[in-house]
Amino acid sequence: MKKFLIVEDDMILTMINKRYVELLGHEVVDCVRNGIDAISAVKKYNPDVIIMDIRIKGSIDGIETMEEIRKFSNVAVIYVTGNSEPITKARAEQTNMLGFCIKPISLNDLKDILLRSSY
Repeated sequence: MKKFLIVEDDMILTMINKRYVELLGHEVVDCVRNGIDAISAVKKYNPDVIIMDIRIKGSIDGIETMEEIRKFSNVAVIYVTGNSEPITKARAEQTNMLGFCIKPISLNDLKDILLRSSY
């Protein structure tokens, strides 16, 4: 069982993603809505995987949040976003991502990413 952190400012999507993680047999250690809380949660819980929205509340986006997290953690990250622009994906790739999905993510999308990776 892996520990997941969910970073999403839409509460409905948070609940859906949490349910998907649990259906796949993993644990959600925390759900947060902004980058500052995400950084703190990574330090506190040391998750194995982060499901990260790119456009989140607060002064830093999901990619900037991961840039800060990369200074102290190699946690796997799966980006889930409504923004499919190539420049956004290129920025995300700089953070050594596990996956990049366009919202809404499905249970099978999440399962496939986890199965094909060696996080």
